[in-house]
Amino acid sequence: MFLTLTNKLLSTLQSYSENQLSKIMNISAKLAHINKERFKDFDNQESKAAIFAYAGDVFNNIHIEKLTNHALNFLQSHLLIISGLYGVLKPLDTIKPYRLEMATKLNEINLTNFWQDEVTNYINKILAKQENKYLLNLASQEYSSVINPNKLKYQLVNVHFKENRNGKLSTIGINAKKARGAMVKVIANNLIDSPELLKNFSYLGYAFSTKHSSDNELVFIKS
Repeated sequence: MFLTLTNKLLSTLQSYSENQLSKIMNISAKLAHINKERFKDFDNQESKAAIFAYAGDVFNNIHIEKLTNHALNFLQSHLLIISGLYGVLKPLDTIKPYRLEMATKLNEINLTNFWQDEVTNYINKILAKQENKYLLNLASQEYSSVINPNKLKYQLVNVHFKENRNGKLSTIGINAKKARGAMVKVIANNLIDSPELLKNFSYLGYAFSTKHSSDNELVFIKS
């Protein structure tokens, strides 16, 4: 989608030694070696559709292998995946295996700034074609920071999963990730295209809180 920009990042990544990759990505020597080899021979790596290529708590809880073709087609036209290497992807866009978190610093490149205008402009173009013109944000803060709210032309609806810890509402990372994935699954299976229809969502004990929510903030609190 943004081939020129992706290739610029690849060129930088290919210039790093295994030791440098280990340091900037905060990974083991073994993982640094794997990723060095991937970047070195990137064009020959096996490609997969993005939604089948990613792993982790969010994607595992979408249960992609159980989605019907109808649900998968709905996601293809309604879901966007923000990526440190590719900028933004549709679920069935093909990608190569890689590791590059949005918070990673590549020389003088800040990935959030690097992608912000391109990603925000692309989202505006996508939303212009949708019947319901809003962006439901299920990304973590690290990735959603790529979206510039001042340049986004349409409503941004943020989703939060909170838990009461010592009298304070907090986001517990691993549980929030699982809940985000489960919400994507519910959206796909029920063809949901309105935030209002998500208020009945429940997973891992999370329930919608009218008290803590607004038109632009949907807050789910774990009981």
